[in-house]
Amino acid sequence: MYDRQVRPPGEMAVAGSVRPVGLAPLKDDLAPEKRALAEDLRRVFLTLGISVRRYAARRFLNASSVTRYLNGERVPPWTFVAGVIADVQEDQAPLTPEAEAALRDLHRAALKSNKHSSEVQGLQDKLAEADEDTRRITTRQRALEEALLDREGRLAKVRGQCRNLETQLEEQRLARRGEVELWQGEYERLQEESCDLQKQVMHLQESLAVTRAELIAAEDRCQQLETRLETFQELGGGDGREEDGQAADGAPSIMVMLEEADRRSSVSELVRAVGDLELRTRKAMASELVRSASESRTIEEVAGLLSALRQAGFDAYAQTVLPPMVVARSVDDTSALARELLREGLDEYVVILVQASVEFHRPEDVAEFAIALHRAGLPQHAEGLLGAAAVVRAVPDLVSVTLTLAGGELDDAVVAAMSAAAAQRSVCDLVTLSVALRDACLARHVDVLQRAAAARRPASDVAELMGSLTHQNLEQDAESVFVQTQNRSVGHLILLVQALRDGRARSVLSRAAECRPVHDVAVLMSELYMTGHHQFAADLLVLAVRTRAAEQIAELLEILGGMATGSESIMRAAARVLPPAEVAALLTWLEWRGLSEHADALFRCTVYDDLVGQSGLFLEALAEAGSRYARQDVLCRHAGDMEPATLASLMLALESASLTSHLDAAIHVRYVECPVLDVVQLAKRLHSTGGAGLRAERVLRRVVDHLVRARSLADQAVLVGALQSAGLGTIAERLTTEALKAHGRLFREQLTWEQTKHEQKVMSRAFWLPDRARRRSTHPGGGD
Repeated sequence: MYDRQVRPPGEMAVAGSVRPVGLAPLKDDLAPEKRALAEDLRRVFLTLGISVRRYAARRFLNASSVTRYLNGERVPPWTFVAGVIADVQEDQAPLTPEAEAALRDLHRAALKSNKHSSEVQGLQDKLAEADEDTRRITTRQRALEEALLDREGRLAKVRGQCRNLETQLEEQRLARRGEVELWQGEYERLQEESCDLQKQVMHLQESLAVTRAELIAAEDRCQQLETRLETFQELGGGDGREEDGQAADGAPSIMVMLEEADRRSSVSELVRAVGDLELRTRKAMASELVRSASESRTIEEVAGLLSALRQAGFDAYAQTVLPPMVVARSVDDTSALARELLREGLDEYVVILVQASVEFHRPEDVAEFAIALHRAGLPQHAEGLLGAAAVVRAVPDLVSVTLTLAGGELDDAVVAAMSAAAAQRSVCDLVTLSVALRDACLARHVDVLQRAAAARRPASDVAELMGSLTHQNLEQDAESVFVQTQNRSVGHLILLVQALRDGRARSVLSRAAECRPVHDVAVLMSELYMTGHHQFAADLLVLAVRTRAAEQIAELLEILGGMATGSESIMRAAARVLPPAEVAALLTWLEWRGLSEHADALFRCTVYDDLVGQSGLFLEALAEAGSRYARQDVLCRHAGDMEPATLASLMLALESASLTSHLDAAIHVRYVECPVLDVVQLAKRLHSTGGAGLRAERVLRRVVDHLVRARSLADQAVLVGALQSAGLGTIAERLTTEALKAHGRLFREQLTWEQTKHEQKVMSRAFWLPDRARRRSTHPGGGD
């Protein structure tokens, strides 16, 4: 099939000699670009094998226009050339891609010879690209709308399920409250019984250890007697007697050693006996020996014994005997022993005594032991005892210890213990402890407990604590925790805002906006935006702008501009999530504080990117506030820089806000001398705006009225044809009607001429005139 190649100059005449039937040869005075296009277009048309008139009838074209196109007298629009190519393809004689591209290049070169046609074609190409973009964006918009409807439906469903679950949980909680109170009493009874049984078990373990030691001693004595008996029988001598209490080798009897441990044996003898028992794998007996000595000797001797055992490598026996001593000995003895052990350098043994006291002592004994340690010059160990008790003992025991020591010499230590409890106990325990301390009139300790929890617990725990305190009718305590926890780092505030589910989140933002350094506010705002909490970020921006001075706001926005989010992103989020009235108020505050650059950015984010209804409310609020951004000159300046799509939205917003004078001014500024294509794009955009309805009709009516008053008759006639070509027949009819009302016969003649100016009238006198004279005679008012 035909594929245009670059021809030598000598082939031009031959190409021109081949022409469709009914066409004259090409004129010699044609521009080279037009001639080249006409030659190739004739070659393509020749493949159809039909006459010009027949082709014109087939495609509903004017035969004279087709003739001019093929003769090179006029450069055809690309739609005509594309139609010829399509007809050739239907005849199963398609052009190669290279030939079609060459023909397009010739067409563009021919258009360049005529500046007006070139500009029209360029605008048509841009219009086609813009139309393609519009269709693509429309498709994406529909997909997003469907996705939004789906997500909103799912969100409503999930929220409904959450509300149902909350209702069920509340019902179950109320139903179980009575059962919990009942089982709480049962739990306390079982706890007391457990403590009694634990003491009995310890006593029985001690008795069992003594019995085992006696059994071992008896078996050892029997073995010795049997050995001596066998020896005497073999030798045939001896009376088989030994001195009471002495073994054959002169060593003291083990049983006698146990019996005399609390009377005569020295520390060195006791340590040597323990070593002997250790070698003979009599560990239980060694433990019983140490325990018996520890319970019967003086505190100084016990400390010396434990130190000697430590030095001899029998540390395990020393550590094992310490907990039973806490139970068996008095509190004064235990504190004195702690002082002696500390003097011997056995700090870890003192820690064991403290741990045993926390585990086994009654609350009043714990308090007494703490006082004894404090008076013995061991205040750190007293504080450690109280801190450990505050963490592990039951809430009633802790309250009892606190009541015993409150107001005394260890009152500060008890207060410090409350901080330890706040850091490590569960939130439920903290609430129970707060209630119990309030009932016991220990307000200072409650304050310390809650202040420490607010300062040290994670944000989720703090939020849970506030909710539980409120549920227990301790609203003042909950408020105190809420105020104190806001003094922590910015990172904690971010997690706290995310954890809170009520109006307290906004209170956190309000306090941060008022009291925090500007850098902290910027970091908090940026992190909230980055974590997807755009509403909180926008609220914080509004609160900061409302409460801060102008220089601080400028510093805040500058810091945001240097962060990853950027100040414009925060502005765009505020324009999207805040109500229009609040956005208008935010812009007004920025404007009054002299931050015009940021105010202009917020205005663009709202008017250029927002929905029509939101923009209308926004402009209406600006007008009520007296903002300069609602003035006609400012809006007209923005309208002059807008794309047609954005300008259509602005016009609809102005109409929605009842700012008709502003709307008229924007139309006047933009469409006094603009190309006809811009008017068509605006009309098409307004006509296709979904959801605008009567508002779009009113704006179109104003545009048409303005065009009828301001534009020339020729422009109006051209615009009618352009609107019809763009499929906007209704708007074209309205323009025609209004123009006829305003101009009457003059517009009708101009419209008739515009619609028939390309028709070739063979019988008219103008047809035989030269081209220039023909144009003058056929144009209305062009004749002499």
